[in-house]
Amino acid sequence: MNNIKKNIRLALMSTAIAAGMAVAAGGAAFAAEYKLNSWLGPTHPLNTGGYVPFIDAVKKDSNGEIDFKLFLGGSLLDSRGTLPGIRDNVVEGGFVVLSFHPAEFPAMTTFSDLSMVGTDSLTAAAAVTETILLHCKPCETEAKAQNFLFFGAYATTAYNIMSVKAVNSLEDMRGKKVRSFGGAIDRWLSSLGAVAVNVDATHAYDGLSKNTLDAVMLPVADLSAYNLWDVAPYVTLLNVGSFKADSGVGFSRDFWNGLTTDQRALLLKNAPMMALGPGLDYIKNDIRVVGEAGGKGVTLIQPSDEMKKGLADFFEKDKTAIVEAGGKRGLSAEDTSAIVATYVDLLGKYEKLFEGKRENPQALYDILYQEVYSKLDPATFGAK
Repeated sequence: MNNIKKNIRLALMSTAIAAGMAVAAGGAAFAAEYKLNSWLGPTHPLNTGGYVPFIDAVKKDSNGEIDFKLFLGGSLLDSRGTLPGIRDNVVEGGFVVLSFHPAEFPAMTTFSDLSMVGTDSLTAAAAVTETILLHCKPCETEAKAQNFLFFGAYATTAYNIMSVKAVNSLEDMRGKKVRSFGGAIDRWLSSLGAVAVNVDATHAYDGLSKNTLDAVMLPVADLSAYNLWDVAPYVTLLNVGSFKADSGVGFSRDFWNGLTTDQRALLLKNAPMMALGPGLDYIKNDIRVVGEAGGKGVTLIQPSDEMKKGLADFFEKDKTAIVEAGGKRGLSAEDTSAIVATYVDLLGKYEKLFEGKRENPQALYDILYQEVYSKLDPATFGAK
């Protein structure tokens, strides 16, 4: 009889534990901690200006109910593995470079073709974010197919040429192996006779130090973020565009649909920090690093008028290639043109809205919230 009672008691305990686990998995309020993946290093502006303050704000505003654990530097998932990790619920969210997945995101990858349009990090981030979240049905459709919730893009400051040998003219790029990120930048490099190499920025140091790369395209701030001033003694300050084909943080729709409406609203309220915070850090870091470059043995080269004109001439010719590139990804010319036109219009909108407020981060966050995130109904946005 004692054995029977003991077995019944164990069975009841097991059932209770299993039920508790099921509730925790299905209801966000019971989960103590969720995982976010950023494969960039701890000093990168996406982390210092975006993830860290975002996570802190969400934890505070939710009274600890939503607590994200941030995995950095590829310790959990690398750049290409983050999207499938989110899709398959290995993590609840993370940093996804949309242009690394052109087959999955043919519409959103369009922004890699617009790298030379809108190189102000704040207005570009806001314009990409609004375009995708409010004005791009194909973007919504392709994200849903990946169990992925786009939550906003961030944008870097201007990409420059960091090189082992001095680049004083566009002719100096001929034959060089150059780290790029696809789209218009790749086509520009090809037009110069250079070889575009699509690797993560995290591989820039190794590539330059081991001579598998001759140059990299990155913002000046990344001299410090990746210690590139040890291996790139020359920086040509030619503004070749900016990176913005990303979801600074994107979430699993399973995770999102497990949240309460109030919890979703809380995340939406803090979302502008993820979109604009990294750009604010980039701007600050660019200024600092330019001042420190000489002391680190880096020569800053001002681009000639001829270099600027050559870049501008290329972009004029490349405009038709944007629609062609979209077509190769399976996107209609109509959809590609609509994305481009909307984005360009929104650049002007946010340039006006942000005027005189760039020294006030909260004012910028409030503007983006009112213009975009307040228009997303937390009860229906991201629903399956």
